[in-house]
Amino acid sequence: AAPAVAEPAARVLDAMERVLDEWLVTGIHRMGARKFIKDKICAEGGKEDCARVRQWLLLRMNSRVWDHGEAMMCRTAENVPGLRCLPVWPREASPWLVDVEARYPEILGEILAARSAAGPSGFQPYRDPITASTASRTAADGVGAEGVDSGAWNVLYLYLNHRKFEDNCARFPATIRAIEEAFPRQYSHAFFSALTPGSHILKHHGPSNRMLRVWLPLCGLEGFRLRVGETILQPKAGEAFMWDHSYEHEAWHEGSETRLVLIVDVWHPDLTDAEVRFLGTLQNCRLRAGRVLAEEAASQAEGSARPEDATHFDIVERARHLLTDDDWWVLRAERDPTTAPM
Repeated sequence: AAPAVAEPAARVLDAMERVLDEWLVTGIHRMGARKFIKDKICAEGGKEDCARVRQWLLLRMNSRVWDHGEAMMCRTAENVPGLRCLPVWPREASPWLVDVEARYPEILGEILAARSAAGPSGFQPYRDPITASTASRTAADGVGAEGVDSGAWNVLYLYLNHRKFEDNCARFPATIRAIEEAFPRQYSHAFFSALTPGSHILKHHGPSNRMLRVWLPLCGLEGFRLRVGETILQPKAGEAFMWDHSYEHEAWHEGSETRLVLIVDVWHPDLTDAEVRFLGTLQNCRLRAGRVLAEEAASQAEGSARPEDATHFDIVERARHLLTDDDWWVLRAERDPTTAPM
């Protein structure tokens, strides 16, 4: 009877190892992941603490994806079962937004000061990797795919996929302090987003439901609309809100001033701290491996890489110096520091 028992157990272990392979978990991180699965997911006492991650892991071990039943929400292997699905979250679910809004004046002051600094502000065009679905909007300069079909969408990264942009962060100390102090369990994904008048961000989904997106609108909101699922929002400057960007979303800006928003992603509040630690470890392993592969590919194929082979990290790096001035940045005269009387 022993071999009959051992065979199913071996299949389970093999399936678990395949999931760790899928996330490129190696070395000491793999040892830690195995221990976590054994102690927190397989053990009776740990099931409640990690119930959602356990469901997710079982799905992945069987090469399945959570069927959430939400028509406008992305279907990806990264989605975690059982998390609340709300396109836009009610204000009462996030009482900490009050503290975020209290930081609004100093954050606005910092980003406007970047407009008057010597040299470019640090914004770069937002670009997606080139895939079968984005190839039709490949940028004219060959760097990734455009996220808009009219106007311009520019971003200034502070954190991107757990990578800190040290130079940018050093220029916005009050903003970084706010991200670290006012946003709970921030996802190491934060940036300023600028949309010029006449822009349309094409409909798209975020990568998964693990994180929620927090917006602190800064200025230029008149004439701007955001659609999340079937909900249309008209954000107001200084009024923060949280929404689920795993839902289909798009945006229009029909105002006369460039729209500026601070965007910070946070882990989904239904995930326990233990689940966040485990999922964060897997994600860091995959991102770290992705960065290494991108660097190796760049060094081995100087000038010969095809646009469709570029990773997101590679595209971000190549786009960093595409904007040589801030002429695209339209501000009302009373807000523009470059026109202030001396």
